[in-house]
Amino acid sequence: MRKLGALLLALALGMLAVPAQASPTAKPTIINGSQSNPGTYSFLVALLDSQRYASQGAFQAQFCGGTLTTATTIVTAAHCVVDEKSGARAQPASVLIAMGRSLKDAGIRVVSINAVAVHPAYSIASGENDVAVLTLTTPLTDVLPLTPVSAADAATVDLAGNRVQVIGWGTISSFSKSFPDSFRVGDLVLLPSATCGQGQNHNLNGVTFIAYGPGQANPVTMLCAVGTTGTGAIIDSCSGDSGGPLIYNDGVTSKLIGVVSWGLNCASRHPGVYTRVTAMSDFLISAGALQSSLPPVVQLSAQNERVRVLFPSVPANSTFTSFTASAVHVETGQTSQCSAAPSPDLLAASCEIPGLTNGAQYSVTATATTATGTTGPSAVALLTPAALPDAGRITKVRVNGNRLAVTVSESQSSGGRITATRVACLPVSGGAGFSAKVVDAKAVIKQLPSGDYVCAVTARNALGTSRGFEARVTISA
Repeated sequence: MRKLGALLLALALGMLAVPAQASPTAKPTIINGSQSNPGTYSFLVALLDSQRYASQGAFQAQFCGGTLTTATTIVTAAHCVVDEKSGARAQPASVLIAMGRSLKDAGIRVVSINAVAVHPAYSIASGENDVAVLTLTTPLTDVLPLTPVSAADAATVDLAGNRVQVIGWGTISSFSKSFPDSFRVGDLVLLPSATCGQGQNHNLNGVTFIAYGPGQANPVTMLCAVGTTGTGAIIDSCSGDSGGPLIYNDGVTSKLIGVVSWGLNCASRHPGVYTRVTAMSDFLISAGALQSSLPPVVQLSAQNERVRVLFPSVPANSTFTSFTASAVHVETGQTSQCSAAPSPDLLAASCEIPGLTNGAQYSVTATATTATGTTGPSAVALLTPAALPDAGRITKVRVNGNRLAVTVSESQSSGGRITATRVACLPVSGGAGFSAKVVDAKAVIKQLPSGDYVCAVTARNALGTSRGFEARVTISA
């Protein structure tokens, strides 16, 4: 049985906790895993005992792993921050977060925390709901988080046979305390629920793994996973990996599907047990570690030394309270932001990210804030500001049969005189577009065929033509 993370926490609190023989044990490095590559899994964090870190460094101070799921939250195992004898919760000052591949790297990044939230139904005895959220004192805006799966994802991600990965700094030997300084990676397979609490053994690549019975594991809140190498060696997390991520990849994106929790022995025929993240959605949302809504839908426009951001799709039942857009310089990593408040006028929620460099490429995303947290980022868009005209915006639309009349805001240019301003409408279904010249802030397009169109102001100067934010128009005559 392994619960190294909890044991080290007990030492940090000045108490030595001896786990009862029937309670699950924490899993500290990946046995029979592979070396990690530099620059990968940047969301992985190490939990450090702050006193040991001050006197002995990160390698000796590490006691658990964790996952950055938002700029300010770390998801880890509850047993990493709760003493299993007294139930005492770790004080924020006693835990530090380290980020980096090697714990012996002199330049490893270390961040403090200011809050510890433990699942209210966490059971020390059974290991049920073994999850906690740590809140950072400083947001990590330059690290891409790993988004937890939600309850709605269960039918897709929690399937037996799905391939997953576990990563951590845990021991690489089931017979000795041999801890690596750089984290390891293990390729695992999810086992059926019948093996994870219903007593049904499972054969994987010729190895029969012993099931946990109803009194040992609960398949509602736990996942069982294990792996084998080509030679039949068992791949498993172990002491030191506790709290670290179990990662699911659908071929496009990776997500947090489990948290290293407990197991019987290491790299044995007993599979590892992980907290089932799809069963933890309510807690993770309440603790701010899981985004509570889909990202906002945005329109982006590169302008002179800035990017304009429009948030046109705000559902009537949306709980969005604010929007934030970020532009990251692709080469330097410098980040600039702007914010906006939602509005019932779908064209009114917008902002500009100023101070950008013309000709430089920026990676632009947007998020929305709700009462329970921040959404994930919108799809990344690569934009290059230039001294093209700042095309105006359609401010009023009037349809009369096949005739479209619009009013627009004034186009502006710092890159030379504007030589042409028009309103252009493109059929949503494809085909030739229609346009009309803007005169005195108005334009009229006649004889538009019935259908749906996206219309926008276009403006041209000597450097080229820009297209403003789009408005959807339906001609039904």
